[in-house]
Amino acid sequence: MTLLEAALAYAGRGWPIFPARADKTPYTEHGVIEATTNRETITDWWARWPRANIAMDVGGANMMVLDLDPGHSIKELEASVGPLPATQLEAHTPRGGRHLFYALDPGEVVPPSASKLADHVDVRSFHSYVLLSPSRTDDGAYTWQVEGKPGYRSDEMIRQASVMREKSRDRDNWVIEPDLPENVASATQWLAKDAKISIDGQGGDSTAYATAAMLKSFGISKSNAFDLMWEHWNPRCQPPWDNSQVDHLEEKINNGYSYNTSPPGNITEAYRVAKNQSLFTPVRTENLQGNEFISGRFRIVDRAGMDAISPPEWVIPGVLPLQSYAMLYGPFDTYKTFVALDLALSIATGFASESNWVVTRPGPVLFLAGEGRSGITSRVKAWEQIHWQGNPAEDFYLGDPVPRVSEDVTPLIEAAKRLRPEFRLVVIDTVGRAMQGLNENAQENASAFTALVQMIQVELGAAVLAIHHTGHDTKSTHARGSSVFGADADALFRMEKIEDDSRRMVVMHNHPDEGGKQKDAAPWDKPKHLNMRLVALSPTLDTLVPVTAAKPVQSTAGEDLTGVAMVLDAAIVSVLKANKLKAWTTRDLAEVVAMRDDIDVGSKSLQNKYMRVLRETKGTAASTAYDPLTKRWRLA
Repeated sequence: MTLLEAALAYAGRGWPIFPARADKTPYTEHGVIEATTNRETITDWWARWPRANIAMDVGGANMMVLDLDPGHSIKELEASVGPLPATQLEAHTPRGGRHLFYALDPGEVVPPSASKLADHVDVRSFHSYVLLSPSRTDDGAYTWQVEGKPGYRSDEMIRQASVMREKSRDRDNWVIEPDLPENVASATQWLAKDAKISIDGQGGDSTAYATAAMLKSFGISKSNAFDLMWEHWNPRCQPPWDNSQVDHLEEKINNGYSYNTSPPGNITEAYRVAKNQSLFTPVRTENLQGNEFISGRFRIVDRAGMDAISPPEWVIPGVLPLQSYAMLYGPFDTYKTFVALDLALSIATGFASESNWVVTRPGPVLFLAGEGRSGITSRVKAWEQIHWQGNPAEDFYLGDPVPRVSEDVTPLIEAAKRLRPEFRLVVIDTVGRAMQGLNENAQENASAFTALVQMIQVELGAAVLAIHHTGHDTKSTHARGSSVFGADADALFRMEKIEDDSRRMVVMHNHPDEGGKQKDAAPWDKPKHLNMRLVALSPTLDTLVPVTAAKPVQSTAGEDLTGVAMVLDAAIVSVLKANKLKAWTTRDLAEVVAMRDDIDVGSKSLQNKYMRVLRETKGTAASTAYDPLTKRWRLA
């Protein structure tokens, strides 16, 4: 079969598909959202991109996929979800992984996740996709191991996969009157013009569920939601839901209101007024030890109730607490954005193995960039290449520009909520961008930035990481501007760069003596060192990715080669970059590298011992340049 023929065959099974590149990114602007079974649309796509891979909207096909990457453990997975049901629909991936397909109940919504059920096991379903045979990447082709009927998911698979984020304590607490006229008007306009419609064969049940959840955020009562959707949204659907489907649609609406994790009316002005001005009556709640009184954003607890206060929960233990405010600061050009991206992408993917961070609470991340969208994209691709096997980090979102302290950020909040009800982390790059037109040294302006952070924390349920600079003094251990910036943050991390001919490294300090801070935990015993690895994305484009400081590389005789390996790694890359068109033999490369002043190793010894260690050691830039088939060194 040609790619087009295969795409049409899959669509004929009712599987929504769309075209994707060899790097798995969509050709279409909105990717999985545009997946379809329409033969004319599919034919047009593959006429435009005849070599496009075939990506399937897993949730739209009413399925979930367990994506088992190399290194996974079935024993660990089954300890989490119980025995895996048998399935007759299984694919092999180019990197040696497996895709296990399972059928869902009609309208069932399963959120995607990464390494949540077990290490190296991802879940693909709602608004996520997989490539289908005969799609190819640089690593090889996708093939069907068995192409029959998908097995039926187990209850425990659904339960464990669906526990993705914590529900707001106010998720069912109406702090405003339901169905306020202005909220009904806003919801009606959204339903009639902007809300995504339900299309038969393209995840219509999931769309109805998400639409109902949004109406709850508009402050619409569940009893009124059906009428508004039926009158203003349903006529736009393709085809509209008919009278025989009323009960089914009502079930989707009930689920949307039951499972929505945000407070009712949370995107409305009335809700913001109520939260900010505490216009509702204090609520008394009883716990096992005592009492807690809640009024607006304020809480008062009696002495007996204090014993029930939970210790802080962490996104990354010892680094970032849940819903906290952290600041990463340092002089210009100290790799702050690179490190912030490393943190953000680790949280978005839940990546742990060989990572810089141990992420215990993964979730969606919104990275707000002040400049350089294309530059951020390149850095993300490099990170995915090194840490995520080249797969896209699907829970990572890039926004721009950075919201200013002086502007209304409601459009940003509402746009973010339409992507995901809550985020685990929001990154602001940089504080200076957010403070445009304001004096950073003025206490009231710095306090206004803190208020912006608090709004994001409350509205998106997220921790906030702000990137900031020091002043002109590059040795300063204080963030630029008012002392309020550092005082209001829960955690401070000062960045220091170490760079010479042989290495690029950044040092993170969080001890108070070094300009750091950690309110909810003891400071680190020692600073964190991150090596900056050079990654070549193309012959003309390369960028850096933070990796943990190299562990000792041992020769067969047990000799510690750490220092030599670090120096040689940088030296080899510099030679290859200067001669990108040449494919080097090990002998020739060793002779050139040995001539450097900072290399005190003869070419013969370098070739026989150290170069062998480098090419066999995963995690170095040099190892990615060595082709074991041709036995040549060259930057791709």
